Amino acid sequence: MDLSKLSKYVESITIDEKKVDLLKRAGRVIAVSPHPDDIEIVAGGYLALLALRNASIKVIVVSDDRMSIPLNELTDYDVIKIRMEEEINAMRALGISNVDYLNYIDSEVPEPSILRRDLIRVFRSYGPDLVITVDPYLPYEAHPDHVNTGMAVLQAVLFHEVSRVMKEYSPKTPPPAVALGASHRPNALICIDDYVDRKMNALRAHKSQFNEELLRGIELIHMKLGGAAGCKYAEAFKVLTPGELHMNPLAEYS
Repeated sequence: MDLSKLSKYVESITIDEKKVDLLKRAGRVIAVSPHPDDIEIVAGGYLALLALRNASIKVIVVSDDRMSIPLNELTDYDVIKIRMEEEINAMRALGISNVDYLNYIDSEVPEPSILRRDLIRVFRSYGPDLVITVDPYLPYEAHPDHVNTGMAVLQAVLFHEVSRVMKEYSPKTPPPAVALGASHRPNALICIDDYVDRKMNALRAHKSQFNEELLRGIELIHMKLGGAAGCKYAEAFKVLTPGELHMNPLAEYS
């Protein structure tokens, strides 16, 4: 890991305390993960914090991650089974039991106009006050599953109260805020000192994906973020309100 680049990234972060407060007040949360393990990477500590505070949490895993293990004697079905079992164990480590699997083929998650239909249905029925996912605007992000998932979440929030969109599922709550992880322009840091062990245990549950070197790198990132937040470990998010998701050039600087 290039520590000088990590330091530049951390130094570039400008905190919006109102957005931090929004994260702290969240009580009904949906986390949308492109693959098993993505949401643990970007928000595992925050989700553990929410779970221990008895927040209502639903996790949606979009793809089956069948491409995540190099070609060997395992069939696609074998890999899918392994990754689902690892995800179940990871969620257990975070204290989360409500997990839905959309089971789209890894690397073939549909474009946002299709995927958002799945999400609008869930968002309107569940009524979250916060949705967490990955930032589709991360520069140089080339994985279509991440781009499509992140954008579908933003579009589902944008259309949450537009009753003529999927009118068979009427909205019953205001649209939620959005917290984007793996963002190049975060505006909120959440301290996870008391929850980092749960996060790292969740990542270790993904035995097929992480070795100790990778885990040390992830922990180092959170230590650097913690220094900027005035604690030992932190996670970073770009938090956006619904009003910042359409025709709002100021959202970039939020």
